[in-house]
Amino acid sequence: MLLSLLAFFGVVFLVNGIFFWFARDSWTGLSTEDAYRKGIAFNDQLSRADAQRNLGWTTETEYASAGPGEGRLVFALKASDGQPVRNREVLVTFRRPVTEGIDFATALRSDDMGRYVADITPPAPGQWDVRIEVSRPGTLPYLVETRIWSK
Repeated sequence: MLLSLLAFFGVVFLVNGIFFWFARDSWTGLSTEDAYRKGIAFNDQLSRADAQRNLGWTTETEYASAGPGEGRLVFALKASDGQPVRNREVLVTFRRPVTEGIDFATALRSDDMGRYVADITPPAPGQWDVRIEVSRPGTLPYLVETRIWSK
C-alpha cells in the first residue's frame, strides 16, 4: 500500500516537473514592454480618446484576401460632415496576437476616392491585430485598432 502511494505521488511530481521544464522555455506571456510606464500614462490615453471621439470622425476598415498570403487593406476616414479626410499620413502596424517576431508595418496611400489603400502580404495566415495611425504634422495621431483575417 505504501509503495503504491509513493509511486502515485512520484508520477505526479514527475509529470509536474516535465510540465515545468517545458513551460520554463516557452513564451513568457509578456504582452507589452514597459507596462509600468504605460499604466501611469493611461489617463493621457483616455484624454486622447475623448479628443478623438469629439472630432466626430467615422472609419471603415476592409481587408479583402486576393489569394493565399496576399490581400488589400482599404481604410476610409470621414469627417463629421461625411466628407473624406484627406492629406494625412497613414501608417498601419500588423501584429500577430499569438506569434512574436513576424510583426510588420506599411504606409497606406491615398486613392482618388479619399480612401487609403495598400496591397499587403502577411508573412503568415490567420488573425492579425491592426493598428492604424493617421497623422498630420502638428496634431495628435488619430488611432484605430481592429482585427483582420488573412488566408
